Amino acid sequence: MKSILSIAIIVAIAFAILGSFAFQFFLPIDNVSQKIALEEKCEKIAIEGFQIQVKYSEINFETMPKEDADSLRYLDELWIRDCVSNLSGEKIFEIAKKAEQDYYSGE
Repeated sequence: MKSILSIAIIVAIAFAILGSFAFQFFLPIDNVSQKIALEEKCEKIAIEGFQIQVKYSEINFETMPKEDADSLRYLDELWIRDCVSNLSGEKIFEIAKKAEQDYYSGE
């Protein structure tokens, strides 16, 4: 009886360890696709925000048309909440630079 219980415990521990390895193996793939989706979302936010910003020599929410001011506030909120807080500074800078380059190159 003792040996059956010992074998059952060993088998349970082995399955737990194998399950842990399986989760670690499959989880990064999901994280990579989520990160890519987030980067694409942030690129869209940056492009939309930049298109509004270049219309004005100075960003002043009081003097801007309400629609542009509201859109820019919303995009800024998304940018900070979703992008700045979840991506590295280097990636943020890269996305912002790409949005500017795409705008001026006519893409």
